[in-house]
Amino acid sequence: MDILTIELTAALVNNPATPSARTKVEITLENSTGRLSVEDCEGSPRSVHRFTVRDANDLGCGGVYNFTMEQARSVLAISCSLTNPRILFSPLQPHQLPATLKLGKVPSKDEVINTPGKHITIITEPLHIPESVSMLFGTKLSLDEAQILNVANRLLKARVFDTTNRSLLELNVLESIRRYQEAPMSADGLSCYESLYNAFEKAVNADTDRKDKTFDAAASASTGLTQADIESLRHFNNRVKHALRNKKDFAELKAGESQFAQMALNLKRAADGAILSRI
Repeated sequence: MDILTIELTAALVNNPATPSARTKVEITLENSTGRLSVEDCEGSPRSVHRFTVRDANDLGCGGVYNFTMEQARSVLAISCSLTNPRILFSPLQPHQLPATLKLGKVPSKDEVINTPGKHITIITEPLHIPESVSMLFGTKLSLDEAQILNVANRLLKARVFDTTNRSLLELNVLESIRRYQEAPMSADGLSCYESLYNAFEKAVNADTDRKDKTFDAAASASTGLTQADIESLRHFNNRVKHALRNKKDFAELKAGESQFAQMALNLKRAADGAILSRI
């Protein structure tokens, strides 16, 4: 089997890293059968994590799909992001982190691996550790191997990098995933929010264009958030995206900014649910 090694950064969706506000995520892997392993590495402003994929075919590198290492890395980053509620994984910081492929032998029959299902466990322990000129925000995260590989397989079957001969619905889903990937590459929290909202909206409206209350109802059904929560996300995105016109707009912007951490977490959950419902 070909072994793939991939480094990704971990961005807290409710607290994007900056040089003066760094993030550190400690990752453990649950439900592991050895198909994936992860090692926490040093990194700034975001922590870096080195994933080892025992069989590169699990991410489409070689085999039927014949993805490049960069495409396989994107599949892993998206899969890890979609299977937890707080973190967005990316290969950027600010340069591209490496991915390497080690060619191996064809596996024997006794190397078949089974992966029983299990839910993710997320343990969050916010830390505020003052340093001389910066703050470190830390959290502990448990990723589920079976869920990551399940989502990766769904992305492979969705042919996420192939835009030829696709229906309008399929193209909209691919565009949603592309915008989702852009979110952790944003320079600040509001830009990240806007990219994540674009991904969420595109996934909800992949089959038809919905507005206002009709959108809220459809989004609620696919994500599990209440229609009131969806409406709040939509209104805040409008304020981030469009110029302020009156006092009501200003009040909505200030209210959203004061609750940004929870709004960002709600949006992450909404975007994850909407995309997963389409693949």
